[in-house]
Amino acid sequence: MRSAVSWLAAVVAAIALLVCIVATFATREVFDADRFAAHTEAALRTPAVSEEVARRLTDAVITAEPDLVAVRPLVLGAAEGVVRSSAFGAVVRGSVRDLHRSAFDAEAGTITLTVADTGLLVSEALERLRPDLAARIPDTIRVTLTDTASGPPLELVKAAENVRWLAWFALVVALLAGAAAVLVGPRGERAAAAAGGERAAGGGVPAGGGGWRAGAIRLGAAVAVVAGLAGLAASVGPRVLTGDAAARAALETWLDPLAVRCWTVCAGALLVTTAAASLWRPPLPGTLVAQARRGFERVPPTGRAIVAIAFGVVALAAPLALLRALVMAAGALGILWGVAALLRRVAPPAARSSPAAGVSAPRHPRRVSPRRAAVAAGAVGVAAAALAFALSTSGAAPVKVGRCNGSAALCDRTLDEVVFLGTHNSMSADGEPGWLFAAQNASIAQQLDDGVRSLLIDTHYGFQTPRGVATDLDHDSKSREKITFELGEAFIETAQRLRSRLGFTGDEPREIFLCHAFCEVGATKAVDALEQVHEFLVEHPEEVLILSIEDDTEPQDTARLIRDSGLIHNVYEGPAGPPWPTLRQLIQHNERVLVLIENQPGDEPWMHRQDTVAQETPYAFATPAELAAPDSCAPNRGGDAGSLLLVNHWVDTSPAPRRSIAGEVNASAFLTERLTRCRHERRLLPTIVAVDFYRDGDAFEVVDTLNGLTS
Repeated sequence: MRSAVSWLAAVVAAIALLVCIVATFATREVFDADRFAAHTEAALRTPAVSEEVARRLTDAVITAEPDLVAVRPLVLGAAEGVVRSSAFGAVVRGSVRDLHRSAFDAEAGTITLTVADTGLLVSEALERLRPDLAARIPDTIRVTLTDTASGPPLELVKAAENVRWLAWFALVVALLAGAAAVLVGPRGERAAAAAGGERAAGGGVPAGGGGWRAGAIRLGAAVAVVAGLAGLAASVGPRVLTGDAAARAALETWLDPLAVRCWTVCAGALLVTTAAASLWRPPLPGTLVAQARRGFERVPPTGRAIVAIAFGVVALAAPLALLRALVMAAGALGILWGVAALLRRVAPPAARSSPAAGVSAPRHPRRVSPRRAAVAAGAVGVAAAALAFALSTSGAAPVKVGRCNGSAALCDRTLDEVVFLGTHNSMSADGEPGWLFAAQNASIAQQLDDGVRSLLIDTHYGFQTPRGVATDLDHDSKSREKITFELGEAFIETAQRLRSRLGFTGDEPREIFLCHAFCEVGATKAVDALEQVHEFLVEHPEEVLILSIEDDTEPQDTARLIRDSGLIHNVYEGPAGPPWPTLRQLIQHNERVLVLIENQPGDEPWMHRQDTVAQETPYAFATPAELAAPDSCAPNRGGDAGSLLLVNHWVDTSPAPRRSIAGEVNASAFLTERLTRCRHERRLLPTIVAVDFYRDGDAFEVVDTLNGLTS
């Protein structure tokens, strides 16, 4: 009966340990959105899956533009390059996180993985080969990778989230059942071990402790068999379950890590079983080294030379693999030595030899302390459980991030530890259609390509007319209030007369434009400008931006603008305050745009009120001397409550900014002196350095120096 109970407890412990491994793996790798996305991206990297996705992407492109069927191989080649790109990986991560949220939404009826912005990426890939074809591909193409209707699989996924406690419950069961398997030793085995001390000692096997040792052997054998079968199932399962190459590759990406965990637990259990059976009496580490040296010395010189050469070749060809093998071997020996020594410690002492008789005389077996036995059983169980959890909790490989905002040195810095070069009135650009008083050298798209990483823009309501944009100057408009305050009521009357010359009738639909208070002298359609920002982020998946919006628009309209531009897929949704995430974390989560709103942030969690997040300096400087004055770093809007610092660094010569002055104040000595002073006075690293005419002067070099990227 004791033997049967011991075996039953061992099997229960093994099954519970396997449940613990699988449940923990599922909790971390399936129910965690980030790790789920990492596994999905890893599956995307396999040839079979990437080929299938490229085929679907090509089909989507040809469906949108049927005439491209004549050049399908060219489109397919571009699509294959896109699917393997880091930009596509970043887009997929964002889509998978959305899918993950919808899968656990009680209201969701289907789970559909649709990857947006793929048309933009294919167009970019074709631009170098066939610009004429690239222009015909719509940027809005989306490719659907999965579409699972509601039913048992979906309901199972939703219900699985409620069994996170299963891992802990299974762990407790495994520990209790494992302890029972070790402690419930058959009496017959105890007696045989005690009476057969002479035979045991003569055979090199420690006498005594048969009951405890037998229980440990059963526990190790049961765990090894169950874990081995699970590892075999996880290894061959994809080949049995599906014949589709892409589906099989995706399943292998998910199941291979679980198979490795099971096989490693199996190997660890075999080590415990071997130690418990005392088939090998491990020497002390020093003795083991000495034996290895003596064995190596007995090898003929030619053989030693060959061994040394082989070892050197392996070390040079695969140093990390060799190091890993040595460390794993050392770990296995350590477990084996420790478990064997522990079991010998709690076993009854071996029979002593009688000098007179020359043989061993059996002694009365010493009763083992229940506490010592419980310690031994618990130690074995805890060691097995710790091994299982160590394997189960090792997560998916993190997304590789090489250069954050152009430098690997910035990746592990938090947002408030990085300086971003910004442009004041970013939309007011030289060469942009309709702008009379430019404040920047180039368009928003070119600014981003040049290295600008913070954009300060103004949103206003306006009306598109045949000859330009008319500002919405209704009495409840902030634009009217601002213009009246700055330029007087007479200017409003002039603006009204100018609107009639533009052909304004009052019947035009109201839209959102980027203007500097008065759209008649310069306006850019807001959704077009933000689409350019979104396109940049798609094409450059390792860049982080800060968007500061002086909003003359209602919060719901500002939020709709972000959504319509596609930028919603990249906004930062976390808390706006310390501790800030690192750039690496923002990139891995594809939340790479911090949105700051000056006036009305509304209820959207990703629209953060600027004066509660960022402190700032004054900005109404009429001369360079005022900008260099001691009080130019004084607190402005928001006081000193925010954790970020916006340094406004330009001279206001409205209505026309002057490049000559920008070159003077953006010079290295001038800009460095002011930033150093503001940093000292405000006790914050400048987060945004906002300038006019960013190409004039040395703004890039100064920001790099503040970031520690130059000497």
